[in-house]
Amino acid sequence: MTQYISALLYRYPCVIVPGFGAFITEIQSSFYDVEKQLFFPPQKRISFNRNIVNNDGLLANHIATQERLSYEEAVTRIQAMVADWNNTLTSFDSLNLESIGIFSYNEEKSLQFDPIQNQNYLATSFGLSAVGVQSIQREEAPSTLVVAIETATGKTRRTATFFKYASVLVLTMGIGSVLVQNGYTAYVNDQTLSIENNVQSQVQNKLQQATFIIEPSMDAIALPVKDETVIITKPYHLVAAAFRSEENAAIEVEILKKKGFEDASFLGRTKYGMYPVVYGSFISHEEAKDALKEIHRTTNKEAWIFIK
Repeated sequence: MTQYISALLYRYPCVIVPGFGAFITEIQSSFYDVEKQLFFPPQKRISFNRNIVNNDGLLANHIATQERLSYEEAVTRIQAMVADWNNTLTSFDSLNLESIGIFSYNEEKSLQFDPIQNQNYLATSFGLSAVGVQSIQREEAPSTLVVAIETATGKTRRTATFFKYASVLVLTMGIGSVLVQNGYTAYVNDQTLSIENNVQSQVQNKLQQATFIIEPSMDAIALPVKDETVIITKPYHLVAAAFRSEENAAIEVEILKKKGFEDASFLGRTKYGMYPVVYGSFISHEEAKDALKEIHRTTNKEAWIFIK
């Protein structure tokens, strides 16, 4: 069953295993690990929420489609899988889910989840791996250059004087070429400016001599203008709960509005037969994440982002 959970994690920000918990993904930008000296590509980080256990139909419908089962048979398989996971945790205090992560109990007997490190569920980063870097060691150039010439008597003599005069000669030639180039450039600029002024003067004379007569040749025609309203879509929704009944979803919206969430509403029925109730909808993912952090801090730690 873990392969079905992995497949859904590539496409959805939250995958609920009914009766066990929910795997939640969050996109992380590329970063540099100083200790490992590696650049990591953008990736989806996986976390686990033990409190989200209600069946939203996503996993069951996916299993039913892949295995060609009925929805009820798929739910039964999930229940059997969860029972097997719980037995493994009870017997061995550890549960390893391939390509997802490892569950274990700490000293306080609280369930902990360690996501697998080498699995990236961000589809746009598929095939990208960490890149190693090496520090560059630069060597200092020698401060002076000394050339020794072997004489007939076997002794050496320094030729620094020769290089000194050669350097002065090269510098003088360089300065001379720069001055010549600058003089030629200035001459070209003067000629160009003179030509431009002459052309501009002729254009002004032509404009002064021209006479423009505009006469209406026909009656004005009124054209109808279609009123077009720009519709701003908000695909990121901050979900508070989901209901199978539209009436219950409407009741929950009224409760949220009384609590101060004026933008609360419920979305249309999903293909899984659920009506998501949302605190509000947002244009960008960044706005939705900021609102989610505030909701987690003040109101509901089980809220999550639904993209539609």
